[in-house]
Amino acid sequence: MSRRNKRPQRQYSEKADPNIQVVVAQQGVAAPATMPRNMRAYIQEGYRSNKTVFRVVGHIARAGAGIKWKHYTDESRKREVANSELMQLWNTPAPKIAGTMFREAMFAYYCLTGNNYLLGINASMNPAGKFDELYNLRPDLTKIKVDNDGPLYYEFGNFSPPRRYPDPFVMHDKLFAGNDDVYGMSPVEVAAMLVDIQKAGQKWNLGLLSNMARPGGAWVTDALLGDTEYKGLKEEIRKKFAGPRNAGETAILHGGVKWQSMSMSPYELDWLESDTKGDRDIAGIFFNFPLFLLGLADSTYSNQEEARYALYTEIVFPIMDRFQDSLNMWLTPRYGGYLGYDQDDVEAIQRRLQEAKAQASDRATAEFIGGTKTFHEARAIQDGPKLPVKDFVMLNQVPVHVEDLDDYIAAMSGRTINPPPPPPQLPPPQTTVTEVDDTTDQEDTQDNQDDQPPPQKSQEIEPDRRDEEMDETSDMLAKYASAFPQVAVTREQYRELLRAKR
Repeated sequence: MSRRNKRPQRQYSEKADPNIQVVVAQQGVAAPATMPRNMRAYIQEGYRSNKTVFRVVGHIARAGAGIKWKHYTDESRKREVANSELMQLWNTPAPKIAGTMFREAMFAYYCLTGNNYLLGINASMNPAGKFDELYNLRPDLTKIKVDNDGPLYYEFGNFSPPRRYPDPFVMHDKLFAGNDDVYGMSPVEVAAMLVDIQKAGQKWNLGLLSNMARPGGAWVTDALLGDTEYKGLKEEIRKKFAGPRNAGETAILHGGVKWQSMSMSPYELDWLESDTKGDRDIAGIFFNFPLFLLGLADSTYSNQEEARYALYTEIVFPIMDRFQDSLNMWLTPRYGGYLGYDQDDVEAIQRRLQEAKAQASDRATAEFIGGTKTFHEARAIQDGPKLPVKDFVMLNQVPVHVEDLDDYIAAMSGRTINPPPPPPQLPPPQTTVTEVDDTTDQEDTQDNQDDQPPPQKSQEIEPDRRDEEMDETSDMLAKYASAFPQVAVTREQYRELLRAKR
C-alpha cells in the first residue's frame, strides 16, 4: 500500500478561522486597471477620453495645418514653380478633402501615435510616377511587413483580406522608439499612467455625484432590524438623500443609525492638485507644450504671445522640418523641384522674426564698420542682393579690397612697400665779399669823391630785386612742398632761406 494512503487527512476544522483570510485579502491593493499598450487605445483612451491630450494634440495639429507650403525650383528657395502640379495635389489631395484637413490629420496621427502613413495612388500603378490622390492611413489599422532589407509592404484595414500597398506608394514618418525599429513610439504611451489616473478620478467624481455626493460607506446601527424596519429605513434614506434635489441635506435618522465611511474622500486624495499636476506632466511629455495655452498658468497678453512663439519654434517647426525632408525624398522627385515652407509666412511669429532680423542686420552693420565682416558678408546677413563689386573690408574707416589685405597689413606694420625717396637737401648759403683798395691817397680819394656820385653799400639790395628774390624763394618752397607733401617747412626754416638769399 502506498504511503500516501496512510497519510492522515487534514480536516478543515483544524484550520484557523477562514474569515481572517478573507479580511486580509480584501485589505490589499489590487492591480491597477491600465489602458492597453496599442495605438487603438492611445486614440480611444488618450485623445477621445482625456482633455489634456485632446487639447495638446489639437493645438499642434491646427497650427501645423495652417502653414503654407510652396514648390520651389531648387533647394535654395529663391524662385517658386508657376502652375505647379505638385501644389495642386498638395492643396487638394483627394476628392472632398481639403489640404488643411489632410495636413491636420497628418500632424494629429504623428503626435498621437508616433506614426504617420501617407498613401499615394495613381491609375497606372507606376511606383515612380506622379500621384493622382493622397490619403492618410490610420496608424491603428496599418501593419508593416518587413524583410532583411526593410519594409516590404503595408497592410491596411481590419477586414479580410487587408489591402496591401508596396513600399514606394507609402511614406512612413515615426518618432524614435528606442527598442523598436519598425514602429514609432507614442507620447501617450509615456503618459498612460497619468491618463489612467485622471480618468479614474473623473469616474470617482461622477460616482460621487450619482451617489448623493458621498464617498463609499454604510449606514450602521447597533439594533437588529427586521425586514419591515430594514425596508422602511432604506426607503427613508432613499427619499431624503437620493437624487440631485436632495444633495447636501443633513442626515437625521432614528434608531441609532450612523454613517460609516469606507473609502477616502476626494479631499484626502487631494484630487484637484493631483489633476492639475497631471495636466502639467502630460503637456510636458507632448514636446514640452506651453502651459499658458492650456490655461494652467497665469496668462497675460505677453505670456500668450510668448507661448504661441514657443509653440511654433519648439514644436511645430521641428515637425514640419521632418515632414519636409521626407516629402522631398518620397514625393517631390516625381515632380521635380523642392517642396518647403517659409517661416516668415506665419503670422503668429512675424513680428518676432522681423525683430530678430533687424537685430542681426544692426549687428552685421556694426561688424562691417568694425572691420570684422566684409561688405558681401554683411549684405548676405541683411538679405540684400549681391552687388557686382569687389569685396572689401573697412580698416580704420579705410576700404581695403580683400585681395590687398596682405599688402595693406604689411605696410601698416612698418614694412612699407616701395617707400618714397628722401627729400632733397637745401643748398648751403653763399656770401659775396667785395674787396676795397687802400693804396690810394687821401687826396685822390677826396677828388674822386667830388667828381663821382656817392658810393653805395655792397650788402644792400634794392627793394625791387628783394621782392623778386622773395618771390623766387616762395616758388621754390611751393614746388618743394608739392613734390614732397610729407616734409613740412617751418617758419624758422623759411626765414633761414631768406637770410641765405640775402
